[in-house]
Amino acid sequence: MRSKKLLTLALCAVATPLAAQGGSSQLTVDRIFDKREFSSAPLPTIHWLKDGASYLDVRPAEGGGSDIVRVDLTTGRVSVLAPASALVDESGKRIEVEEIALSSDESKALLFHRSVRVWRANTRGMYHVVRLRTRKVQPIARITKLADGAAAKADTTESQSLSKDPSFLAPSVESNLQMFAKFSPDGRHVAFVRDNNLFVTDLASGDEHRLTSDGSSDIINGTTDWVYEEELGLRDAFRWSPDSKRLAYWRFDQSAVPAFPMVDETSLYPSVAVLRYPKAGAPNSRVTVGVIAATGGETKWLDVGSDTGQYLARMDWISADSLIIQRMPRKQNQVDVLMVSATSGKGRTVLTERDSAYVDVEGEGAIAWIKGGRQFLWRSDRSGWRQIFLHDRDGRMIRQVTADGVDVLAIVAVDSARGDLYALAAAPTPTQRQLFRYSIEGKRAPQRVTAAEGSHTVTIGPTVRWAVDFHSSVTSPTIATLYELPAMRLRRVITDNAALKAKLAALESRPVTFFQIPMPDGVKLDAYRIVPPGFDSTRKYPVLMYVYGGPASPTVTDAFGGTRQLWHQLLAQKGYIVVSADNRGSAWRGRDFRKTTQYNLGKHESADQIDVAKWLAKRSWVDGARIGIWGWSYGGYMSTLCAGKGGEIFKAAIAVAPVADWRLYDTIYTERFMWLPSENAAGYKDSAPLNFVDGIKANFLLVHGTGDDNVHAQHSIQLANQMQSAGVPFQLMLYPNRTHSIAGGNTQSHLYEMMTRFIVEKL
Repeated sequence: MRSKKLLTLALCAVATPLAAQGGSSQLTVDRIFDKREFSSAPLPTIHWLKDGASYLDVRPAEGGGSDIVRVDLTTGRVSVLAPASALVDESGKRIEVEEIALSSDESKALLFHRSVRVWRANTRGMYHVVRLRTRKVQPIARITKLADGAAAKADTTESQSLSKDPSFLAPSVESNLQMFAKFSPDGRHVAFVRDNNLFVTDLASGDEHRLTSDGSSDIINGTTDWVYEEELGLRDAFRWSPDSKRLAYWRFDQSAVPAFPMVDETSLYPSVAVLRYPKAGAPNSRVTVGVIAATGGETKWLDVGSDTGQYLARMDWISADSLIIQRMPRKQNQVDVLMVSATSGKGRTVLTERDSAYVDVEGEGAIAWIKGGRQFLWRSDRSGWRQIFLHDRDGRMIRQVTADGVDVLAIVAVDSARGDLYALAAAPTPTQRQLFRYSIEGKRAPQRVTAAEGSHTVTIGPTVRWAVDFHSSVTSPTIATLYELPAMRLRRVITDNAALKAKLAALESRPVTFFQIPMPDGVKLDAYRIVPPGFDSTRKYPVLMYVYGGPASPTVTDAFGGTRQLWHQLLAQKGYIVVSADNRGSAWRGRDFRKTTQYNLGKHESADQIDVAKWLAKRSWVDGARIGIWGWSYGGYMSTLCAGKGGEIFKAAIAVAPVADWRLYDTIYTERFMWLPSENAAGYKDSAPLNFVDGIKANFLLVHGTGDDNVHAQHSIQLANQMQSAGVPFQLMLYPNRTHSIAGGNTQSHLYEMMTRFIVEKL
């Protein structure tokens, strides 16, 4: 249950007169979702250059295509390295660059374009290499005839439906499109995946070599199956060795994974595609890791243990012959860090991390090597908080680098000269995201580096002198600013988003406020509320609760919430108060707060949300007879479960793409928190909204996309069946072929107009 640059707003000529007439103060679904009047200014994608004083960026060019530019950090001066007029494909068409990567010597750039979607993201398309000095452009692969859909738009907000292009379900065979191309470290070759096989192209000769030959709909080399991508965040599944001589890659055999049919009902006769989707307790893909020479030959399969049900979640080279592999058992309560020889295939366990609940390898499994590979930094919950620990190469813990009391979320950079670690933490409160500096040797006290309240995402250059801070808050959209380290001295605002800030300031609205809600046992939950512009605390207002509630997935964060925050403000303009609270399990408030839901998803979370509703009902400013709840995905699961357990507490509920029964969801996510259905039958039974529909008294709206490959429409079909059997009235809206995001065309506008009407009529 899981960026592209925000789209630039193209305002029509009548925007200024409308603003002058006062229409700019009122929000509408049309303004938010159709006209996109509140889109952000383009934010830079920082591709640091080795000098540390400049970065590479891609800019749209007049006449189409993309310019590749170098931007001087301190002055903002832009110099064109390769103009759009030079970046053309074999047909002479200008290349619209979607992603770019530089060779290690910065003489060549790899351009990704004309992409199509594979499951959740656009990861399959065309790649060309441009030599920046001569501006010569060449394809990385031999192209015969493009498959249908190869020129589909990269912006999936416009094409989020189940299409006839099988890229929706799996990389299609004989498509000519490539995936995850990357330069060899010496810059002489490019490796890529096509048709589930691994290839290498010699850039000097243009010769293409196939390294694997067994790729098929069941065998995947160099990329991953659906569940690894969705739940382990792993898509790109091969790595070059540091000496450019070998490649290590994952191989998936998904032949034992049950196939789930996806039906397109929009044609005369429905068409069916299948997705290999392992539900809780079902077989997973058989996964192995091998090493092959860049010139081809036999694969050396690495000895990573005999357990065929294990997960091989991470892999990387640490020297020309050594790889680090992170291995988890199916229960995911342990991760082993293996150091393996690429030549012999043998290895040893360097570190084992255990947790009585689960080990989340995406967070705790991040390894940052320092001191020439003699030491590494490792994230773990072992102290009771998500912290960073220093280990030597043999796995021995040297010290805890960060301080308990807050959860540390990400390693940003290491300043080797000063011996400092830069990391993002949920501090000073769990609603904040701030950058801190820690002494790796423990010589200095931790120091907060970012000053502005809110949420910061920071990228730091290779010389650790310059930092670009992307900052937002509930009252401000994202602003990109250049700072000089270590003093964090402001040098230049890169993107001020002034136009969007002015539009937001013109709205008739009250600031979002944060507060805490006490639970019966004394625990206080973080919450925010959005109130009507003319809010009077002596009046009573209807309240809509917004919930997600899933493990380590807070909604109460001091960050700009984009279109969803604006829709909530639209509801406030119509006289509703919107409240969101982070229940137990969801917020970054230490290990025990996050992992208390183990084996009982939904139990503590729904109890907390129901207690929030009861607390709200007693406030002088709340109409206790008019409390509603809504959510999407895990939030849809929560709104359904709360409506079933809360009964008369809720007058209305909206569930978008909800989980109805965890037995219907995928192996990795579900079993991480619930283990197997055969081993936790009571937990699965008590967590399923299907078993609580009798208690639903709320006006209930159920929404799903029939092309949802993540939470299948099967969940809502089974909910509808159970509610009908129980005689529970409800409304149902299906979006044909729309995926989990329910987007594309005017879909979002239709969805939010419908939900707005439902709230106005039923709450």
